[in-house]
Amino acid sequence: MMKITNELKTGSVVVAAILVAAIFWMKTANFTGKPYRLKTQFNYAEGLKPDSIVKLSGIEIGRIENIKFLYTPDTKVEIVLLLSKSAKVHEDSIAFISSSGMVGDAYLGLTPGSPDKPFAKDGMAVASEDPVEMRKLMKKVDAISDNLDKTLIEFKELAQGINGVVKDNKTKIDGMLTNLEQTSANFKEFSEDIKKNPWKLLSKR
Repeated sequence: MMKITNELKTGSVVVAAILVAAIFWMKTANFTGKPYRLKTQFNYAEGLKPDSIVKLSGIEIGRIENIKFLYTPDTKVEIVLLLSKSAKVHEDSIAFISSSGMVGDAYLGLTPGSPDKPFAKDGMAVASEDPVEMRKLMKKVDAISDNLDKTLIEFKELAQGINGVVKDNKTKIDGMLTNLEQTSANFKEFSEDIKKNPWKLLSKR
């Protein structure tokens, strides 16, 4: 009877492990070909970087391969996406920037596109949707807040003048004035909250 040595036992375990790994790889490998690339451009792409995740309908399908600036005619950020061959998007797919969770890393998302459009081919460019720039948004919020204050003052003056003439409508006018004051206060509270917690405006697509 042949004696099985420790070396033979160890070798058998190694070979078995290799066979198991090979079988698993064969079952899970994608034999449809190499990954393919798509391009897109943004005016503003804060948070994205090489190797950032690319998602289709919320599912990871690839990574950002490269990011570079284009200067003609306007400054743009061109992003090259390296995508799994098994994940397809239609030619009218839209690229957008979002984040995972409330304070997670930014990722690039893709919409599926219209089913009646052809699938995008390797090297094609897809349209994009720029994210909201917080600096510009805060300027708009401040401008709206200032306008609300001015409107409230003007409305108070108008209401005082009307109340002196039309007593029957005093209750209704007082109610409108209270609502306007509450709207102004709520908007200011919203404005301050967004300034302190800008992540609340991040898209959750």
